[in-house]
Amino acid sequence: MATNDLSDVTGFVLREFPYKETSKIIEVFTKDFGRISIIAKGTMNKKSKTLGVTQRFVKASYNLYKSGKEFYGIKEASLIKSYSKSNKNFDVILYKSAICDLLLRTYDQIQIDVVFKLVENTFDAFENAANNQINIFLAFLLKYISFSGFKPNLSTCGVCGKKVISDEVFFSESQSSLICEDDKYIIRDRIFLDKEEFAYLKGLLYTKSEDLENLNPPENQSKIIRLIINYTLDKLEINRFSSIDWVLKKANERN
Repeated sequence: MATNDLSDVTGFVLREFPYKETSKIIEVFTKDFGRISIIAKGTMNKKSKTLGVTQRFVKASYNLYKSGKEFYGIKEASLIKSYSKSNKNFDVILYKSAICDLLLRTYDQIQIDVVFKLVENTFDAFENAANNQINIFLAFLLKYISFSGFKPNLSTCGVCGKKVISDEVFFSESQSSLICEDDKYIIRDRIFLDKEEFAYLKGLLYTKSEDLENLNPPENQSKIIRLIINYTLDKLEINRFSSIDWVLKKANERN
């Protein structure tokens, strides 16, 4: 007889919140089934074996049973990665919170494998990085928005299609593209990027996750942070939320 049980489900805990006195509900982004909701019964008890696998940001494997129409329950679970180092860093907690909150608002089932691998690479990079963790967060946004069909064009003009060869450029959020010198007055939302800023933007998009901490930020890094966040929210058609506001607040403190 067919059942709704799920075995060997690997996923990242995006969110957790209390449920009744000793339980909690977690939202898990899984490799094979996308986002699922799990009721972890009794997990707040001192002797519970499931507390570690229900903490936000951890990667775990679950054997699940169906519990009602919308939830699963845990039969067995094992911790794969706790990310204990990065989960003690306030800035990284901030970046991971923004990533998880973004996924909860926008996740598309079509991109399960690709997005799961991106989250995995990003969390691994956070765990291993000693510096410049903001680079890892910004690169996640650029790559996630690219997978959603809005990869920024950083080679040709979005108006005339001509290759842009200058080191100092204009970028338009509405066009998702560079704008050449000849067409800059046609596009009102153009943003000027000097040589250092443009190189940083390209580096974020094309550098491997494990190498991002070595990418040197420009003097006016907050400008690029705001550009990428605004671009992401605009293309995904969502409003700012609290964790992304905190990232922007930290960005403003940098300069």
